[in-house]
Amino acid sequence: MTQQAVESREAAQLEEIERHAVEFARKAGEILLSHFLKPLEIEYKSDGRRDPVTQADLESEQWLRSAIAETFPDHGIVGEENPNSEHGSAEYVWVLDPLDGTTNFLNGLPVFASSIGVLHNGRPVVAAIFVPGPDGGSVIHARRGGGAFQDGRPIAVTPNAEPERGRLTGMPSYYWRMWGFKDGLRMRLGEVRSLGSVAYEMILVARGSMQLCLFATPKIWDVAAGVLLIQEAGGRVLEKRARRAPWSPFDEFGDESVSLEDLHDWRAAILAGNVDVANHAGDRIHLRSRYIFRLRRWWAERRRKKES
Repeated sequence: MTQQAVESREAAQLEEIERHAVEFARKAGEILLSHFLKPLEIEYKSDGRRDPVTQADLESEQWLRSAIAETFPDHGIVGEENPNSEHGSAEYVWVLDPLDGTTNFLNGLPVFASSIGVLHNGRPVVAAIFVPGPDGGSVIHARRGGGAFQDGRPIAVTPNAEPERGRLTGMPSYYWRMWGFKDGLRMRLGEVRSLGSVAYEMILVARGSMQLCLFATPKIWDVAAGVLLIQEAGGRVLEKRARRAPWSPFDEFGDESVSLEDLHDWRAAILAGNVDVANHAGDRIHLRSRYIFRLRRWWAERRRKKES
């Protein structure tokens, strides 16, 4: 088989996977909407009533896993709410976050997403994310080399060359305690938002509603789809895998030998925007020392206790 024939077959395969991913994301979104604003049974994965999970999460992921296994039986699956599929490793791996933004969902705030990312030998190649909205919501989707779209309409990142005050930036609510900024960047971040859904914020960057987003310790299911959407919308994604490591361009979650367990345990800080803004911010954003961060957190907790 010629190289051209191989490339043509691979392109057709990605088109097929993207088509199914869009269908799956839309159906997962319909399941979520069927539970939205209705009484739900809630369990908590962490102490202090943190990390809630509902039957909406579980039903959505169960449906996704069944649909993927039936359509692509040789593909692996990594999800937030259930164990990895039986494959120890696989050429193609579907990374699922059935409900990103659970706390928003529980409180009736329609800022949540159902996220599907597909990896080929550890590299994102297809993305589809459902978000609520008029007429039942929409799906933002992409495949590598094919551009990014919202229900078939092309989307793109912001065009500005540097961060601007009049734009929106997604940051963790505690960003000023954990991150340091040089050259006055903090004053040029614009209006800072923390929306409670990583996938939702990455969509906003991909479609130009936010100029930049920063996440300290996202998990792979939070970002597997969003990184490709931003890249295909003309943006750049940077990662920081160690405290003292520089920001570097993101390309993959692992090579062809990466296991599902390794993918499940992936961690890195993520910074994304258009190419110029991401590079500009990456040169000026650094992690504060753990001592300073802990001291600031202790002081903030002390003040809250006094006020209460």
